[in-house]
Formats: sequence, C-alpha cells, structure tokens
Amino acid sequence: MFYKFVGGSDEDQIAVFDHAVVNGSLKFTSAARFNDPFEFKFKSVAPARDAYDAWHRAHRPGVTAEQREHGWEALTGKQADCNSGLVPRVTMLEHLYVLCLAQRWDVHLMWSHYTSGHHGFAIRYKPEIATALAALPDYAMRGDVAYGDAVPDLRWFSEPPEDIMPPVMLTKSSDWAYEAEHRVVLSGSPSEDALFHRIDPGLVAGVILGARVPEALVEKALALRKTRPDFTVEEVGSARDSYKLTTHRVEDNVRRMRGFL
Repeated sequence: MFYKFVGGSDEDQIAVFDHAVVNGSLKFTSAARFNDPFEFKFKSVAPARDAYDAWHRAHRPGVTAEQREHGWEALTGKQADCNSGLVPRVTMLEHLYVLCLAQRWDVHLMWSHYTSGHHGFAIRYKPEIATALAALPDYAMRGDVAYGDAVPDLRWFSEPPEDIMPPVMLTKSSDWAYEAEHRVVLSGSPSEDALFHRIDPGLVAGVILGARVPEALVEKALALRKTRPDFTVEEVGSARDSYKLTTHRVEDNVRRMRGFL
C-alpha cells in the first residue's frame, strides 16, 4: 500500500477528500516549491574524455564533433561549476513535478506533522496505482527514496540517459528517513506550482482518519463507503501498553473517544 497524509483546515480537508478520494485527483508539486529548499542537490562529476566520447557514440551518435567539443568545454572549462551544477539544478527544479507517497501509515511524526496534529487523514492507495502513474503521458520516473548525509553524485555521461538522474531525484537527507517515501516524478512546463492528474478512484482503497478528525469528515467517509463496498474507513489509535499505533474500523453508529492516545 501507499499512503498520502492530508492536513489543513476542516474546509480544506473536505475539499481534498472530494478531489482526491472521491474523484481520484493527484497533485504533483513543482520541485521548486518543496518545503525543503535543499532537496535535489547533487555533486557534479565529469567523466574522463574517452568515456565522454564513448557515451556519445553509444547514446547520441548524431551529435557532431564540433558539438561534442563545445559540450566538453562547458563541462570542464572555466564555467564548469555553473554549466554542470547551477544551470542543471535550476532547470530540474523548474521542469519536474513530484508526488510524494509514504509506505507506512504507523509513524507518529507523519500524523503529527502532515495531518495537523491528527485532525486530518491518510489516503490508502492500492499497489496498482504504480502502474497507473507510469502510464501518464508526462511520466519521468518513480522509486523508493534513499536517505543519507552525503548528496548523490551526478555522473555526467557515465550511464544510459535514463539512469543518470534517478539518484538525484530519489535521495534525501537522513533527517527525513521516517517518511519511508516513494516518489513519482513527472516532467512539464516551467513556472507551474503543481500539475494535477486523475486516476481511477477505485485505486483508492480507503482512508485512515486521525484521532482528532472532525465529525463532518467521518460522516463523509462513511457515506462514501456505502457506495463502495470495498472502501475501508479506519481510525488511528494507540495500544494501551505502548506507543505503537493501531487502527480500528469506524462503524456507522459508534464513535470511540478521540484525542487520548
């Protein structure tokens, strides 16, 4: 399963429920608009000249000798830091859009940070969503995020084109490891805050409601369950003798005491 945590005001959450849960809308945020401005960093690593030429013969045979010389000068000359570091990063931030999904629902920090202190909910997506997202026309890549303390290398002209960028897009600081993130990346025109796509709402398996979720959202989720028999509505709780998070099915006419974990 994949999960998307939702917070905000009561009104915002109702709107997100209608768009994302009922209608299957997904938001891909511009890489330039991420909360952490230090994501998508990399260390530029230039190849040896013979490897550079061999890469072009294998993957870009139509590039002329003059164009290769110009590229080599840009990569290794006086403006190398700008040409192989600053410019590519700015271009990447402008053109890439990212959907961030969690692979765990039972992390206290996720509920506290992303659901407005348990007033929100988590959307449960079926594993098949990965196939649907890969079929989008502007799909670029997806994968599990790796966490570490060193930024990844961007090894120019060292691998097939499709294998060069994933380490940059799928690496984050180890401070974010609790998210257990799976990331889906699209490419698009620059200067948009986000791209939106719609998937089959049947790929939404259900929702897990926060411990302080408003009653209006509970009622909305239960109403949807009546129209989708396989749609699950659960609420997060906590084990009596530990901090471990648990869930229980929300019944139509029964409410458990909330806010006391």
